[in-house]
Amino acid sequence: MVKTTLNFLKLTILAFIYQFSETQYASALDINVSPFALYEQGQESITIDGVKTKYGLGAVGVAIETMLGEKFKIGTRLGYGYHPNAGVSLTDSVSQIAVDVTGPVSGIYRGVGVDYLLWTKSDTSVRSTLIYLRRNIDAPDLTGFANSRAISGSAVNDFDTLDLMFDAKFRISEAAFLNVAAGLSQWNLKTTATARSETGGRGVIRCPCSVTKRINTTSVDPLLSIAVSSDNPLHNFEFKVYGRSLESKAGTKIFGLEIGYNFKF
Repeated sequence: MVKTTLNFLKLTILAFIYQFSETQYASALDINVSPFALYEQGQESITIDGVKTKYGLGAVGVAIETMLGEKFKIGTRLGYGYHPNAGVSLTDSVSQIAVDVTGPVSGIYRGVGVDYLLWTKSDTSVRSTLIYLRRNIDAPDLTGFANSRAISGSAVNDFDTLDLMFDAKFRISEAAFLNVAAGLSQWNLKTTATARSETGGRGVIRCPCSVTKRINTTSVDPLLSIAVSSDNPLHNFEFKVYGRSLESKAGTKIFGLEIGYNFKF
């Protein structure tokens, strides 16, 4: 049921964008292009069904936004992500031995979203935002040791979030605004992780041997972000900090930093 709801919301976003596609060709629209860099790090390891994942990802990319009329805004973003030393821990169900492997990860960061202006007065506004983000993370060369045996491993992670937030924007100086956003996030984590050993083993564990774990978990948790942006009609900076809870199923939080530079055409 949750998966069906997630797919429906994704299609709703895409249908909304398609509905207004003719408007983009028919009229001159303001287009904002924003190169960005971000870093996300889990407060503690994400632990689900005997699999511990040390989540961390840095990404650079480009976000594009455009206004549709006076109240609607749509956007998309695409980036490349990397982390030099992520880790995965697996616990074998037979031997109950924990196997830890670490190594670099890389992946694609992409998203699509829409927001609607609910209220505005002078230099204050309130918007509602719906954004879907997907992080495809691949770790093909993980290494480690278990009982002095050399271990190699691999992991593939898909971390999807669908965020519904309310964003309040205030002027804090002649040259800057403050944005405070809060809401709920429906998140889905899929992981396939494998640890292998070519030598060693005893009892029921004989090598060459391997342990493979798969998880697929969905839940809903709160998130909060605070951003400061400069005030310039053609271009400006934005600095954002945010926290994303995974407490309901994974027992941790993810904190992030993002810096963007906005060009308007």
